[in-house]
Amino acid sequence: MIMKNNINRLTLFLLVLLGGVGFTSCSDDDNDFIELPTIEMPQSEAGPVSIDYREILDAGSYVYDYTIKLDKPAATTLLCDIAVDESMVEAYNAANNTSYKMMPAFVYELQAKNAIVKAGQQESNSLSVKFSSLFGLVEGEEYLLPIVATIDETCVGQFVTDTRSVSYFTISIDGELDYIPGLNMSSYSTDMYRTLSFANDEVVTIEDNTHTFEMLVYPYSWHSGTNYIGTWRGKDTNNNNEVFSGCELRVTGATGASNIGNRQCDLTLANQNITLPANQWVRLTITCDGTKTGQNTEVAYRLYINGEEVASAKPTKRWGPSSSQRFKVGYTLTGIQFGNTSSSMYFDGLISDIRMWKKCLTAEEVKANLRTIASPSSSDLYGYWKLDEGEGNTLKDSSGNGRDLTFPASANIIWNAEFNDLPQNN
Repeated sequence: MIMKNNINRLTLFLLVLLGGVGFTSCSDDDNDFIELPTIEMPQSEAGPVSIDYREILDAGSYVYDYTIKLDKPAATTLLCDIAVDESMVEAYNAANNTSYKMMPAFVYELQAKNAIVKAGQQESNSLSVKFSSLFGLVEGEEYLLPIVATIDETCVGQFVTDTRSVSYFTISIDGELDYIPGLNMSSYSTDMYRTLSFANDEVVTIEDNTHTFEMLVYPYSWHSGTNYIGTWRGKDTNNNNEVFSGCELRVTGATGASNIGNRQCDLTLANQNITLPANQWVRLTITCDGTKTGQNTEVAYRLYINGEEVASAKPTKRWGPSSSQRFKVGYTLTGIQFGNTSSSMYFDGLISDIRMWKKCLTAEEVKANLRTIASPSSSDLYGYWKLDEGEGNTLKDSSGNGRDLTFPASANIIWNAEFNDLPQNN
């Protein structure tokens, strides 16, 4: 077959069905044939390039580096676009009697989308595809990613593509993937950085001031200012229903130095030399023994990180009439605050699995419930928000109390998930 130099952009889907037809070009003299360089993407002799999902889990991501090559030197500079062609999955399955599913977009990222092969050369600049989150992939399924090289319009007629101009990458899941979803707070937004109150402005009395507040966080990084994660909110029934923040979860500085506490949680000084790690799930647990908050000689507050006690504190103020002693707080719970309204205090990470217990958990109970609560109930919890929806604007209450938290319908809520690397329940 003789083809003129006005070849348009080639559709690789048709090429696969044709079984890899090669192309040549010719001058105006039909007897003067010119063989054009063919674009070659990375291939595997055994079929698609297999990506081991365990490497992604172990390192958090996996980057595959490659280059585009020509089967002969380029007479002129080649410009190519690198793109994913979902339509080729069906064609591949039909041609090879396979049953791959298209790899979801959240799994991969084309880190370079343009390739250049300079005149006289046969290899392009460095390219790469990054594989990261596997959340949502199903055990027993195989996923296919077709990446194609498409000739830029300025180079049409000078190079050709065939079945070698596409790379197939596969991920096969042969084990259970345990991911924890959560709210992605990394980009400051008034849609997400807000307080969510209970329906009908419900005010829940915290009996005897005794409680335990827990939250799962996955920090991607810490910035140099105050990294404000969140807190619980209430009204002081002993002070004209003054609105207050409960124990505030904060980190100060890029090293991840914890700064957890406030007037309702006297841990601020006790935890100043403690740092929180980044790029892993961290369970923060703050216990409050309300029977000891009216004095300043016995420990009333304790901080646990992933089930291990790291700080404790006595109340700094006692109840009483003098200005140095402060009043007895009338503890109530009205909702949960996500982040801080000041954009400079943003938190670059995920928030998940928020619990407000009715009791001061013991060290053994904290460890036993580190990953999951076996049988959550309204008799034990004021509220339990797993944040495992992964989508939508409503955070369901799993305590049985019906205290769902709901973002406005117009709010753009961003979710993400990271692999569950929490220690096993003891």
